[in-house]
Amino acid sequence: MMKLLFILLSTSSLASCFLVDTTGNANIDSKLHAYVPSGMSPEQWAKMQAAEKKKKAAKNFGAFGPQTFKSRSLRAFQEDLEKGKANHLLPMFNAKEKLKQGKIKQEDIPYMQRGGSWDNSDVSGAKKRSWSSSDKTYKANDAPARPDWLGNVPRSGPKQKQTGKVTSAPPTKKLFGLF
Repeated sequence: MMKLLFILLSTSSLASCFLVDTTGNANIDSKLHAYVPSGMSPEQWAKMQAAEKKKKAAKNFGAFGPQTFKSRSLRAFQEDLEKGKANHLLPMFNAKEKLKQGKIKQEDIPYMQRGGSWDNSDVSGAKKRSWSSSDKTYKANDAPARPDWLGNVPRSGPKQKQTGKVTSAPPTKKLFGLF
């Protein structure tokens, strides 16, 4: 008898799971709530997300090398170092505080630390440094902005100047290409 009662109660509870509410009192709230950090209003969060999206869109993730400053080739730096036009750029301690106090100028901060360009083109009113022939060659041979779908970039050596010389065709090889 107990077994029969247990079976009847368990099947009735299972059957009630599949019943549909026909009274019309079901809560049909289909609002979607987006994530908003605590302490912020939805408008503030949307404004912050838009600013982050704009900042991300400005970055060129497909470019090679550092993105915060515009560098030059080691060869050009060494040539200018030997000529006395350049010196070693060591990081400056407390640069922002010294700049605020007026002890230094913006162009006195090394370009990698200030996130600028080696020729001071990013600092208004600063004396611009001249480009050497090595700098121009380096700039002309920059890697392409976009790699192929595998992430590979076709490489080539330095661009050579075209001369008027005509080279003869290589001699034909005989005996299986050995001689």
